[in-house]
Amino acid sequence: MIALHSIKRRYAGKVKMIYVDPPYNTNEDGFAYNDRFSRSAWLTFIKNRVDIAMDLLEDTGVILLQVSFHQYPYLRTLLDTMLGENRHVFDMNVLVRHPQRNLTVDKPFNDVMEYTLIYSKNPNFEMPKQVEEKKVDKYNKIVSVNGKPDEIREMGGKKVEIYFPNKISVKKADPDKNNLHRETVRGSIREKNSSGRYYVANIEPLIEKYPASTLFKVPDIGDDGLGFRYFELPKKNLKNGAYYQGMPQSSKVTKKPYPNFMDFVEKYNSVNNEGVYSFRNGKKPEALIGKYIDIFTDIDDIVLDFFMGSATTQAVAMKMGRRFIGIEQMDYIETISVPRLQKVIEGEQGGISKDVGWQGGGSFVYAELMEKNQGYLHDLQKATNVKELMRVYDRMKENADFDFRLDLEKFEEELPKLGSVEERRKELVRILDKNQLYYNYANIDDADVRDLITDSDYQFNKSFYNDKDGE
Repeated sequence: MIALHSIKRRYAGKVKMIYVDPPYNTNEDGFAYNDRFSRSAWLTFIKNRVDIAMDLLEDTGVILLQVSFHQYPYLRTLLDTMLGENRHVFDMNVLVRHPQRNLTVDKPFNDVMEYTLIYSKNPNFEMPKQVEEKKVDKYNKIVSVNGKPDEIREMGGKKVEIYFPNKISVKKADPDKNNLHRETVRGSIREKNSSGRYYVANIEPLIEKYPASTLFKVPDIGDDGLGFRYFELPKKNLKNGAYYQGMPQSSKVTKKPYPNFMDFVEKYNSVNNEGVYSFRNGKKPEALIGKYIDIFTDIDDIVLDFFMGSATTQAVAMKMGRRFIGIEQMDYIETISVPRLQKVIEGEQGGISKDVGWQGGGSFVYAELMEKNQGYLHDLQKATNVKELMRVYDRMKENADFDFRLDLEKFEEELPKLGSVEERRKELVRILDKNQLYYNYANIDDADVRDLITDSDYQFNKSFYNDKDGE
C-alpha cells in the first residue's frame, strides 16, 4: 500500500517472509497488470523487487516467488545469478489443476503445475522441518527371550547377548508407549541412523553364521530408556534385518523434512469462494499461503506481499497472528483488497478460518501514495477527445514535472500536427517525468507540498517514518 522504497526505509532487516506472486507473463492472466512483457522486461520487473526484498528480509528470512512454467527456468537462472546458488533453498512443485481435466483439449499439454522458488537471505539458512507429535500407533510389538543367551561376544565395543530363534518370542499387541516398534534396516536408515549403522557394521556380516531371525541384545544404544536394543537378522527368504526400539524419551515430537511437492487441486477448485470478493485468475487459496507462513514464520513475524491483489496473503497472515505489509498499484485495492481485510476483522469464516479457529479482530493501516504526475496520467487516459486532452495539458504546464530532455517550444509547434486523439495522448504521456509520479516524503515540508496535505496526513507520515520533528 506504500511505495517499496518507503517500506524499505522503515522495515529494512525486519521482514521474515516475502511472497511474490507476480503476473505470470502468459498473455492471459486475470491481473490488470501488464501480462505481455517481453521476457527481459519481465525479468527486470522482478529483479527490481528482489533487490529491495533482500534488504527488507531479516537474516533468517526467505523470499518465495510463485510462477508458471512460462518463465520458471528463466527466473531460476536470474535468481541464482543475482543471489547465488547457495541461497537457493529448494523449489516447491504445486499441483494446481487436475491432470485429467478436459478443459484444454486445444493445447499441446495440460498445464497443471506451478512452481514456488524459495531463496534465503542467509546462505547458511537451515530449512525448517515438519514437527509431528509422536504417537504410539506403531509401538505394537512385545519381545521377550527365554533363558540364558546362546552366546555372548564383543561387537563394536559392546558386550552383546545372542539368542537363537527357539528362545525368542515376538508378539503383536495393542499399541502402547511401553511396547516396541520394529524398524527394517534399509534405505537411508543404513547410513543416517545410528542403529542402522551399527547393524550394517557389526551384525549384517554375520548373516551366514547364525540362523535366520537370530536376536542380538546390544547394550547402551538408543534413547528409549531401555538401556539396550534388540537387533534381528533377516527372516527366512528375506534380505533386510531389523531392530526393535521403544518410544524415544529425548523428545515428544518427530522432525521430518518437507517434500518438494504439494497437491492443492481441491483448494484451487474452490478458491473463488474464498475472501467474499471474486477475483478472476491469479488468486491463491488461503491454505497454500497458510502452509508457507506456517513453515517459514512464527507468531508476530512480518509477512510482505509485493502484489497484494485480492489480499489473500494479508488475510491469512492476520488469521495466523502474523503482522503484514501489502503493496498494490491497481485501483481494486479499494474495492476488493481493503474490503476483504475489513471482512476478516469482522470474523468471516472462509478459507482457513475454521482450521485456525478465527473469530475476528485485528487491525490494519491503509495508505496511498500522494499523486503528482500520476494524476495527470490518469486524466490523460480518461480524456475522450482532443479538447479534453488539451485542458489536461494546460494544467500540466502549470504544475507537472516534464522530462528534462523536453524542448517545450518545439513540442508545442509539433503537437497540433498530430491528428488523432491517441497520437496526442501518447505524446503528452511521453513528456511527463515518470520519476515524479508521486510526491516524495523528502518534500513533505516544502511549502508548496505542505499546503496540499491535511494535518492528520502530515502527522501520519511523520509517525510512519519515525520522524520526531513531526510530533
